[in-house]
Amino acid sequence: MEVRRRVRVPRKRRRKRFTRGMTKTLFLFLVFVLLLFVALVFRIYTLNRDHGDGYKKQVFAQQSYTNKVLKYRRGAIKDRNDTILAQSVRRFQLVLEPRTILAKEDVRKETVAQLAQYFQADATVIEQILTDNPKSMYQYVEGCRELTKEQVFGFQELMKENKDVQGVWFEETFKRIYPLDTIASNIVGFTASENEGTYGIEGTYNEQLNGRTGREYGYFDANMNFQRTVKKASNGNSVVLTIDANVQRVIEKLIKQYNKDVGTKNIAVMVMNPNNGEILAMASQNSYDLNNPRDLSSMYTQEEIEGMDETTATQNLMAMWSNFCIAFAYEPGSTFKPFTVAAALDEGQAKDSDYFECPGMMNIAGTDIRCSVRSGHGNISLQKGVMESCNCVMMQISSKLGRDQFSKYNHIFGFGQKTGIDLPGEATGQIHAREDLNPVELATSSFGQTQSVTMIQMAAGFSSLVNGGDYYQPHLVKEVQNENGAVVESVTPVVVKKTVSENTSRLLRKYLLATVEEGTAGPAKVKGYSIGGKTGTAQKRPVEEKNYLLSFIGCVPAEDPQAVIYVIIDEPNVEEQAHSTYATEFSSKIMKKILPFLGIYPETN
Repeated sequence: MEVRRRVRVPRKRRRKRFTRGMTKTLFLFLVFVLLLFVALVFRIYTLNRDHGDGYKKQVFAQQSYTNKVLKYRRGAIKDRNDTILAQSVRRFQLVLEPRTILAKEDVRKETVAQLAQYFQADATVIEQILTDNPKSMYQYVEGCRELTKEQVFGFQELMKENKDVQGVWFEETFKRIYPLDTIASNIVGFTASENEGTYGIEGTYNEQLNGRTGREYGYFDANMNFQRTVKKASNGNSVVLTIDANVQRVIEKLIKQYNKDVGTKNIAVMVMNPNNGEILAMASQNSYDLNNPRDLSSMYTQEEIEGMDETTATQNLMAMWSNFCIAFAYEPGSTFKPFTVAAALDEGQAKDSDYFECPGMMNIAGTDIRCSVRSGHGNISLQKGVMESCNCVMMQISSKLGRDQFSKYNHIFGFGQKTGIDLPGEATGQIHAREDLNPVELATSSFGQTQSVTMIQMAAGFSSLVNGGDYYQPHLVKEVQNENGAVVESVTPVVVKKTVSENTSRLLRKYLLATVEEGTAGPAKVKGYSIGGKTGTAQKRPVEEKNYLLSFIGCVPAEDPQAVIYVIIDEPNVEEQAHSTYATEFSSKIMKKILPFLGIYPETN
């Protein structure tokens, strides 16, 4: 048997053979990749040569050329006679396309030169925009954001004549303006950026006033034709108010004049339709320019403004923007007495034929409480008690009512709670809880002390006293209209509750008429009109400072009221404040001027 011997190859020789094999394999692989790359380049070349234009068109067809937001017009705010209080006017903002402008040097030079000359813009600013954004197709120019239609049309004509002016277009926008400036400022409110309503109707009805933005898309189709798709913007609705701008203007002018002649800590006036809850006017000295709502100069001197730190300035702005008629609570004084009398009549705790003894002071649970006449009124009727504003009569009938019934009518008349008026920032005031109406609190509350109310609460409650007992929810919006003027929402007067009977209301109207004709409210008379009303002289705390809030609340005509007026003069700048005459005289001056605007004319008899 032949035995084969295995020849052993040295390790060094084996490594050389392996290396030569790997080198050959790698070389062949690189040759293959190179050939593949050459083939791929050739294929791309042939595709580009034969089909390049088609592919370019397909790419362009998938690229958006323009994509811009189309802005809506915010709805207007108007008075009951369609007088514009707030509106959005069309403006245009200049937009540059740096990529287009920089494509040719001649275009760049001419476009920048014409823009600078036509709009008095800084050429270096425009050049910087182009330099910083060379690929952009959408750049604003500061100082050219509120252009008029005439400015835009003029430049567009220039572009037609000068073909080297390119890459410029104008985006439509809207600016909120207030044509009457300060009139009804605390009612209307204003807008911040991006159509965000702030305060007043602008805030409460923000969603209805705002519309919906649209969008415009532009692109090249497969045939390199420019296609545009537009989704139109939807404009906002307009809000029509119940106020009369002429009446509002007259009242605000008289308030300014009074502050100029006399001066007060605050003065406010409300006029309301008692038969449907519509607010016809609402004004105070806290007014401001709606077109420049952060300007404090209407309330403070320049020296005072410069001395304010940031926190103080902010607080003063918020106070200026607030609506005194709904946001400020105070002790009403004797204008509250008709409510006490109405409650007693309705509950049978007082009758028209009743008489009361007024000694000038009563001791209630160990506390001496004086009448408005220190010597006393003597034996006095219920009507005389209202006419002469007798505290002792009120204390006696409130004692008969007791804490339960008095507290019940506090809530029936809406005190201590919001009325639900369609404005932000309404206060509730503060009344005694039933269990806290102890004899002294019951006595003082009966003539309008130790409880606080708001003007809107008083006006709404008083309207129910004189209209037959129907408590209407007070409101400032009459209807909402679309951009074509069609009514999309009408505010129907809402009778929230019945406060008193028709008979009680009739007696109150008689008492209030007598109060103006023969009682303490004589200065509120207006020639040719029957006026009913009640005065108020509320001493403020601390009592040693002898400051007073004076007021008058009344209705006209007294027998069939069509308007309720409420006037407050807080701390008039006079030596002796404790005279309601200041409020009644001011009310008379107002009514003389505004009643014809309201369609209420002198009575022939």
